[in-house]
Amino acid sequence: MAVALVKGLRLDSHGVAVVGELAEGLPRLRFPHFPLGDLDELSIGAISLALVSFSSMMITARSFAARHRYDVDVDREFRALGACNIAAGFSQGFAVSGADSRTAMGDLMGGKSQVTGLVAAAVMVLVLLHFTEPLSFVPTCALGAVLIGAALGLFDLAALGRLLRVSRSEFAVAVITMLGVIAVGVLKGILIAVGIALLLLLIRASRPPDAVLGRMQGLKGFHSVATNHGVETLPGLVLYRFGAALLFFNAPYFKKRALEIVNSRSDIKWFIVDGSPVNALDSTGAEVLGTLAGELAARGVRLGIANFRSETRAMLERTGVLALIGADFIFPTLKSAFKAFDATRAGFTR
Repeated sequence: MAVALVKGLRLDSHGVAVVGELAEGLPRLRFPHFPLGDLDELSIGAISLALVSFSSMMITARSFAARHRYDVDVDREFRALGACNIAAGFSQGFAVSGADSRTAMGDLMGGKSQVTGLVAAAVMVLVLLHFTEPLSFVPTCALGAVLIGAALGLFDLAALGRLLRVSRSEFAVAVITMLGVIAVGVLKGILIAVGIALLLLLIRASRPPDAVLGRMQGLKGFHSVATNHGVETLPGLVLYRFGAALLFFNAPYFKKRALEIVNSRSDIKWFIVDGSPVNALDSTGAEVLGTLAGELAARGVRLGIANFRSETRAMLERTGVLALIGADFIFPTLKSAFKAFDATRAGFTR
């Protein structure tokens, strides 16, 4: 309809902006050439485009996957994106992404499978071969209306409201990302979002939840003393759970919390660290464990570890911390540590 109006009424000659003349036919395949001196600048631009393209594609893919309840294979999508961009480079095309607007329009028209993309590709080839002249009369305002319609389809206000109720920090990241893209552009907006997300991750990992554990009558396992009523602990024993990997940025906090617990009680003889949540341990974390063992020993408290993963135990062995703690204070489970202390408790009370 828009093409017919522009063509029939010659609106393009009266100031209505149109797409204009388009090259007819398929592009020729050729290897891209560029001066080697431009390689550094091109590499930076290529990495930026790759970040924007992949981020845009995955946001769109996951949005529609959540809407229609199917899964997205990130690795497969990444390989497909790379193959498409290589093909675009050999055919003088522009950088390929997830085509948010086209995805939204395809979904709006009822597209449910890959056949939608194949049909769209076939139509584009047909237009390039035979209908570039009519396409030149398409008004740019009509294209803008299509993009606005697609953008409205992508904006999920209800999901944003749910995010506000579930996590205010994630809601803040979403809003900052949206405003950043509007204010400073797509690439800088995404970089801001990535930076904020990494900062939040570091904050959470550097101050993870921890707990002193005990046993509860009628329930198996060990439970937090602070959050469960009726949890019993043995006098002289502390079972301590640190809810994150023990790495360079949170190891000082781990040591601080352990010493605070020891300082709060005068009866402690054993301090056992639950290793089940510690899925990673670096050299700094191992060093802090060794230092803690020495400081506790000076106070008459033995440090032990229980339920440590094989990869974290390997780090303790390489750094010599395992030998420092002693083989008799390495326990396979918290239950075995609890029983070992219970069996020796009579010796402490004599």
